[in-house]
Amino acid sequence: RPFALLFDALAKTSPPVAFMMPERIAQTPPDRAIAEIVGSGPFQFLAGERVPGARNVYAKFDRYLPREGTVSSTAGPKVVHFERVEWQTIPDASTAAAAIQAGEIDAWEYPATDLLPLLRRNPNILVENPDPTGFIGILRFNQLTPPFNDPALRRALLSAIVQEDFMRAVAGTDPSMWNAGIGFFPPASPMASTAGMEALTGRRDLAAARAALAPLAGQRVVLIGPADYPQVQALTEVAADMLRRLGITLDYRPTDWATVLQSRANRGPVERGGWNLFCTFLSGLDLMNPGVNFFLRGHGEAAFAGWPTSPTLEAMREEWLAAPDRDQQKAVAARIQQQAFQDVPCIPLGQFFQPTAWRRSVQGVLKGPTLFWNIRRA
Repeated sequence: RPFALLFDALAKTSPPVAFMMPERIAQTPPDRAIAEIVGSGPFQFLAGERVPGARNVYAKFDRYLPREGTVSSTAGPKVVHFERVEWQTIPDASTAAAAIQAGEIDAWEYPATDLLPLLRRNPNILVENPDPTGFIGILRFNQLTPPFNDPALRRALLSAIVQEDFMRAVAGTDPSMWNAGIGFFPPASPMASTAGMEALTGRRDLAAARAALAPLAGQRVVLIGPADYPQVQALTEVAADMLRRLGITLDYRPTDWATVLQSRANRGPVERGGWNLFCTFLSGLDLMNPGVNFFLRGHGEAAFAGWPTSPTLEAMREEWLAAPDRDQQKAVAARIQQQAFQDVPCIPLGQFFQPTAWRRSVQGVLKGPTLFWNIRRA
């Protein structure tokens, strides 16, 4: 059937993305890694120079011909002015800060919050927010196993959530760097509304939440999270404190990010290495509407980790996809948010902004995701 949002789907810039690729590569079985990187853009990926976890290298593709027009993030002509780009992974924030101040690197994609004042004081460094949609923090439940397969227990946590606490932990005390009062769609989305928001913006009632969670008395609840991913760690630490104050017998398991990803895929009960809760965050672009917001999906074991089942949310999503105009889309999205506060596939924890730092010797930096075309030496 005709699909009015086809071009919106093709224009999406964050995973999953509708990339074009040779048929032989597209037919790679889903359980097998793609070993050959072939694209149609202005760079070639130098696989032989890749150092896993440390460096990726790209070279200008001299057979790429930019289109005519005006550049706008991922749209328009992609004119490359550098013969080579090295993307280095520097886990230690202090090392990265020293490198950009010394001119050893040209940019730092995600500077540590506590080092932003230092970088802003350096006249050779520009610190700015490239993405007005920000990032949305999320608390996610495992709905395949007790206790959070019970929607009443998921709803019980809503009155204990203080988004300001989560945002200060992840983005600092500067209120220009975060927003509270955030629902299931980012404020920049036309789909954002106040529907059901009293669940997060009304009076916080820890005692009521504790009483509603009384059935969990003595039951172990497993919260997983990374100790090497600062933003997610900050969200998780606040969640752990909140759960303890609610009287929950918490088994908090901080590990490295790779282990979290492995643990998150475990669908079994906690007795067999499973989990109950984790925190994460996504770009606002990933949550802009019901079509892309996979945290609002309710298609069971085919859903993202947490695996919620909600025929109502799924039916509403189909209704939104078929809506003939923006006004009807907004009306359906408001109903979806209202329903989400009943089903609680996850809980929004607020919106924060992640600045990027660039040496002022580089100009032409585009808004949006980090891109290596259009930039040149000043």
